[in-house]
Amino acid sequence: MNLRRYLFIASFLVIQGCGFAPRGSITELSDPGSIFIDVARDSSLTIDLQKALVDRAFRIAPNRDAADIWLRLSGENQVQRIVSLQSTGRVSEFELSHSVNMLIAQSEAGEELKYEQNQLPNRVEVVREYTYDTRGVLGKENEARTLRGEMREELIRQIVLRAIASLGTSVAPS
Repeated sequence: MNLRRYLFIASFLVIQGCGFAPRGSITELSDPGSIFIDVARDSSLTIDLQKALVDRAFRIAPNRDAADIWLRLSGENQVQRIVSLQSTGRVSEFELSHSVNMLIAQSEAGEELKYEQNQLPNRVEVVREYTYDTRGVLGKENEARTLRGEMREELIRQIVLRAIASLGTSVAPS
C-alpha cells in the first residue's frame, strides 16, 4: 500500500512539474499588454491588484488612452453577518464576505477600446466563516482581521485569473 501511495505522489509531482494544465485552461499570457484599472478611490484592492497584475507580466497604464485593456471594478462590498447564536442569545459564528463586480474590455485589431454594450459585470466574491467567543474578544478580532486580509488576497487572485481567462479566450489558438 505504501508503494502505491509513493508512486501516486511521484506521478502527480511529475505531471505538475512538466507544466501540465487541463485542455482549455489558460493561466498565463505571453504578452498581455498594458492595463488600466478603473476603480473607486476608496477601494482597498487597488495597490495589491496592481502588484498582482505586474507579477503576471501586465504593464499598468497611467490612463485610459495608454491602455490595451480596461479593467473596471465597481460595487466593492465587505459584509459581516451573524451566522448562528448560542442558546443565551450571544453570537457564536460570523460570516465575512468581500465582493466586487468586474468588467473587462480589450481592443482587437485596432478597434476602439470600449466595454460591450450588453456586457454584464462578473461578480467575484470570497466568503469565510469564523467562530466567535466573548471570552477571547481580542484574539477573535485579530482572527477576523487576518481573515479579511486573506480574503482580499484571494479576491485579487480570482480577479487576475478571471482577467487572464477572459483575455486568453480571445487570443487562444483554436
